[in-house]
Amino acid sequence: MLKLDAASNMPLFQQIYCQIRADILSGARPEGTRLPSLRAMSKEMQLGKNTIESAYAQLALEGYIAAIPGSGYKVNPIYGLLHQIESNPTVAFSLSGNDHAQKVNQHYRYNFSYENSDGSTFPNTIWRKLTSQILTDDAPASGYSTEMHSYGDAAGYLPLRHQLASYLYRSRGVRCTAEQVVICSGLQPSIMSILRLLQGECNIIALEDPGYHGARAVYECFNTNTIAVPVNGDGLDLAVLVNSSARVAHIAPSHQFPTGVVMPISKRMEILSWAIENESFIIEDDYDSELRYSGRPIPSMQSIDTNGRVIYLGTFSKVLSPGLRMSYMVLPPLLYQRFCEIFSGFQCTVPWLEQAVLTRFMANGLWERHLRKICLQKKKKHDVFVNTVNQLWGERAIIHGHNAGLHILLEFTDGASEKELVSKAALSGIKVYPASNLWKDKALCPKNCLFMGYGMLSESDIVSALKVLKAAWC
Repeated sequence: MLKLDAASNMPLFQQIYCQIRADILSGARPEGTRLPSLRAMSKEMQLGKNTIESAYAQLALEGYIAAIPGSGYKVNPIYGLLHQIESNPTVAFSLSGNDHAQKVNQHYRYNFSYENSDGSTFPNTIWRKLTSQILTDDAPASGYSTEMHSYGDAAGYLPLRHQLASYLYRSRGVRCTAEQVVICSGLQPSIMSILRLLQGECNIIALEDPGYHGARAVYECFNTNTIAVPVNGDGLDLAVLVNSSARVAHIAPSHQFPTGVVMPISKRMEILSWAIENESFIIEDDYDSELRYSGRPIPSMQSIDTNGRVIYLGTFSKVLSPGLRMSYMVLPPLLYQRFCEIFSGFQCTVPWLEQAVLTRFMANGLWERHLRKICLQKKKKHDVFVNTVNQLWGERAIIHGHNAGLHILLEFTDGASEKELVSKAALSGIKVYPASNLWKDKALCPKNCLFMGYGMLSESDIVSALKVLKAAWC
């Protein structure tokens, strides 16, 4: 029964339309139900025929009802379609299985995330001061006022590239000119550029297995043929690489992700020989080279490359902030010339202001001071994590990949499976991550292994969280 309000500001025909529409959507007027005729409805509601006709016409226009010649109007199958959409398993899966939505909606007391950073370590005061200095410096000699309002080089701000070339030689032995350094907005854009540079030349790429899922996602997105090469105790399996038809190898020789394996010099030389003999390229992913807590810094593979076969990748995400979206790659001379030709009409994707601030940050000696501070802080977290795991689990837990970086692989020698460990941790308000996501070949992944980052948590939170996990997993 329709209820109309003559005192309402809504026209009567619209009140009729809205109520019938609501009945159809709720299923109160099922598919095929005939509506009262215009004459019958007009008499029942004591309204003019035109008012009823206007309401029906709007419902028909929007597809809620259909006119039957000589028989009035009947309800279309709206409710059935609506119910089918709501109960469709594909749609339900996409809504309930969306990882991002779960991350946003579910609150955890502690999160062992690897990808995000601890904001308290960012040099906010200094960064703000340098930004202000640059924005207010209108001296012609500095060139800031011109640079700020100009489109720059596709490879990035040249003074920053000079700073990087100098720093990389001192810290990692990387030998290059400033021109060979290209500023990028993250690892994935770097890979996209490399794929374009090698288009038609290197159609198959060898990836470490396990390896960084963010890199693998780019190759898969661009339908690049890849070969998963198992990682052994000294790095990727060289025999598999040599026997493959790959022309590019994407590796992390100084701190393999996620196992933490350091590739020995002998294997580095063998891989370089493979690249020279096959006219192939090596993408050296040096994602966290600054964060090493024991021993001397390990020279990069690029430092021993005398034939221009290594593309060196680095980032500021781990020691500054991933939100800056700033990384870099060092191209061999041949590929840098190709870069200039292909990307001559492009602009750098990293904002000039952030590049200028980082340039001054490095030029003033603040970068290396910041590195020393960060390494000390991260080492304390690393030591707390490792010591607490050893105290709580002893020989029942094996720690892979420690003494560097911001993550470890935690493998249990007995007990629950990976799925059970993740589930029980979540019930206790703690987010831990399955290691199997990092393996292409799931059969090679340990059955009860977790991938855990500790960079976001304080030292006291690391201890508290691990104690909660100990109780949850017993």
